[in-house]
Amino acid sequence: MTTLNSSFGDTYTHYVWVDLSARSPFTDKADTATMRNFETNRIGLKCDSVSISTAKNIMSFPTPAIGIATGESVSLGLDLGMSTKSITLSGIITEQRIQKQFTEGDLPKSVTDHSSGSSVVVTDSDGSHTSVVMTAQEVAQLMHSYVDASFMQSHQNLNKLIILIPSRVGPDWIYHTKGADGTIIQDSQSPYSTDIQKKTVDGVVTGIGGIGGGTTLETCPLIPFNYAVRGGTGGYANSKLDSKNSMPMTSFPKPIDASTNITEGISGFVRSFDTTLIGGQPYVEFNMQFEIAFASL
Repeated sequence: MTTLNSSFGDTYTHYVWVDLSARSPFTDKADTATMRNFETNRIGLKCDSVSISTAKNIMSFPTPAIGIATGESVSLGLDLGMSTKSITLSGIITEQRIQKQFTEGDLPKSVTDHSSGSSVVVTDSDGSHTSVVMTAQEVAQLMHSYVDASFMQSHQNLNKLIILIPSRVGPDWIYHTKGADGTIIQDSQSPYSTDIQKKTVDGVVTGIGGIGGGTTLETCPLIPFNYAVRGGTGGYANSKLDSKNSMPMTSFPKPIDASTNITEGISGFVRSFDTTLIGGQPYVEFNMQFEIAFASL
């Protein structure tokens, strides 16, 4: 699968992240860059399975007398546009670099780590950002303490889930041509990748080196999973497409990379978080249930 590189030159092995409201309050937009790095104020989870449940809440009423005349009973469904959505995740928590961003002067300034034989920056020069490597057990304790908090604690409230999935088709029902930051994207494995900007139709790049049906799953760009449909403000010429007769609250996401401090994702809250510490193992097993709720505080 497509890899992302961290601000420390490492390759991410996480494709699921949970955000603090200090990073992504519900008023933020996808193009905001208020956070220092992609991984700032978010925690990565290694998931073995992600189960997404969408339950349509339609009231159903048996219709009297119709069965007498037709020999077949009929129920009337009343669709008021209600659904219950939740996500169940299971996997492991591993040692990882945790980055937190506070206000200027909250942290000691310019602290460095020399334990690995070279100087690694821990806190920045204005004392607002810290980067530390925590054990899996520490991360598990951190998560438990955050789940136990309320919406009032912005640096503890986990209110957004980021699930990165491979994608070929963009918001305008053609293959992806641009990422969330506006840059042209291409299939790195295509023999024509250098010709990506060869052809443009109605302002849309259609170079033969771009993303297409032949792009393998391993080289597909990544987008954050959400419930948006293709069309509307994210589509070509703002055509409605799938969003016809609706007023979408969210836009279909565009491909991201680690240099884009995205806040797109799924808003909600952690319903439950369970961990199992296994003796002698460097990782911690976990199960988490995330309930989707619009503009969750």
